[in-house]
Amino acid sequence: MSTQRTPEPRQKHRLTRLGFHFLFVGAFAMLGGAVRGFNLLLVLAGLLVGGLLIQWRWSRRSIELLRVQRRIPTEAFAETPFRIRYLLRNYGWLMPAWMIRIEDKIERDDGSQRVAAVCGAGVVAARKTVIPHVECTIARRGRYRFGPVSVVTTFPFSLLTSRQITEDEEMLDVFPKLLTLRKQWQRRLVSRAGGVSTTARRSGSVEGDFFGLREWQAGDSPKWIHWRTTARLNEPAVRQFEQKRRFDACVLVDAFDAGDDPDPAELAISLAATFLVHLVSSPSNRLVLAIAGQESEAVIGGGSVQGRRRMMRILSGIRTSGKPKLDEAAKKAFEIAGTSKDLIVISPRSAEEVESAAPAFFAMLDTWRRRSSFRWINVSAEADQWRIPDCEEESNTQINRGKGSDHPQETDPTAEPLPGSVPAPEEIEPDVVR
Repeated sequence: MSTQRTPEPRQKHRLTRLGFHFLFVGAFAMLGGAVRGFNLLLVLAGLLVGGLLIQWRWSRRSIELLRVQRRIPTEAFAETPFRIRYLLRNYGWLMPAWMIRIEDKIERDDGSQRVAAVCGAGVVAARKTVIPHVECTIARRGRYRFGPVSVVTTFPFSLLTSRQITEDEEMLDVFPKLLTLRKQWQRRLVSRAGGVSTTARRSGSVEGDFFGLREWQAGDSPKWIHWRTTARLNEPAVRQFEQKRRFDACVLVDAFDAGDDPDPAELAISLAATFLVHLVSSPSNRLVLAIAGQESEAVIGGGSVQGRRRMMRILSGIRTSGKPKLDEAAKKAFEIAGTSKDLIVISPRSAEEVESAAPAFFAMLDTWRRRSSFRWINVSAEADQWRIPDCEEESNTQINRGKGSDHPQETDPTAEPLPGSVPAPEEIEPDVVR
């Protein structure tokens, strides 16, 4: 996320349609009263013009006293709700600001999509700050520009629109959509079935989370003894740990797009992003990501937030291609990771199709294929074996809603929960902000 700020906002004041009506009637009454000598028409003209002057002075002063700052999240995923907050501050000593509307432009970096996010505040008291927000859901991955942001008011008579425009532009990388994985997906990923090697190794004999207690066995370390339980049972009881697996793998994404249907390529990118979000969350894992599209790139990431964001940022900016540069991506990945890591290729094509189209790439994979440390995931044929389809998720949600409040909601037993949580969505605009 990058920021480019201009501290001093600019202002615009424009008559509304009702304001033009007031001005026309006031001018007509003033002209008619002056020509015909009708005092009542002159009084009416004075009232109308006085209302316009009050509107102009009030709305202009209200806008001058307000300042707004945007707060966007550090990361966002496609089709996952996120919240944009606006810090609206009234610097006046006595005068409150009423009926404030905030308009923020959201535009895709390539200019293909534009939309406005709108929220508001009923009143901002003097020397106070309010924080209105917008719930957004962006449908497509990529880089988006936020800004400029405008503060608008028509209070008190809606005769004049006063607008303060702050040239505050920020960029946000929207990461690929996260899929709901089926349970036991990690076990399937490291399975040796079908000549595929394990892509995980034990991280230590005692490393892991506390799992439970058991009876003493020969060879147990005395430091594992749980003394309170031992005193209560009058026999030794030791703590049992759940050992975690350490993944050392290279994930290569084939962003192949045949041109007629971009969904398989996007599904491959989303599946790779979901794998990485789960695996990088463990500090013991060491992963390398390589992408092959119009450009090729490779990056290494460990169990850190910075490493995960670096990988997600690369996936969000990948451009699909009819001739992805697989050999270049594999070469860059091998320069970083060597041949010691297992290789996982996620592609919308089968291995046979890629072998016929890019024989040089498959020649580079002979080392992994010989020692069975190679897995090819064709999302066009086996995506539902890894993720839960959207239609299945919607049917489970409808079943849970139909049970009513007297029954606890049940979750899909085959679903793997994502690390962290997200706020509730609010639809704003189809396609870009949905």
